Amino acid sequence: MKEILAVILCVIIFVVIVLAILFHEKVRQIRRMLHQAAEARAARKEAEEDEYFKRTSTKNYRRAEDDEPKFAKDYFKGTEEKPKQRPQESPKAREETTARRTTTDSGVTIIDSRSEQKADRKIFDDSEGEYVEFEEVK
Repeated sequence: MKEILAVILCVIIFVVIVLAILFHEKVRQIRRMLHQAAEARAARKEAEEDEYFKRTSTKNYRRAEDDEPKFAKDYFKGTEEKPKQRPQESPKAREETTARRTTTDSGVTIIDSRSEQKADRKIFDDSEGEYVEFEEVK
């Protein structure tokens, strides 16, 4: 009877050892898979950042026919060219032109430098249908 109990005990110990080894291997496999997934995510994120950098860095360069960035020309633009001068206006035209500034809710400033006659003229002819007079309320 003692011999049978000893054999059963040895079999149980052997089964427990085998199960522990199998459990340990499964845990190692899961850790390896998690590590590979993390590396894949990091590589994908790095590739997305590289693509974003390429798109944003090259859109500000002007490219010539030889497809090389012309950074100096873009960065120092205006240094080689003389500024364009506007023709002189008569004093009468200067008096009629008043610059009106309007700032939108988003902070964009719009400057309207048209003369009063141009700014207040009707867009449509009277023959083109109904025209509604519009006055801006401030």
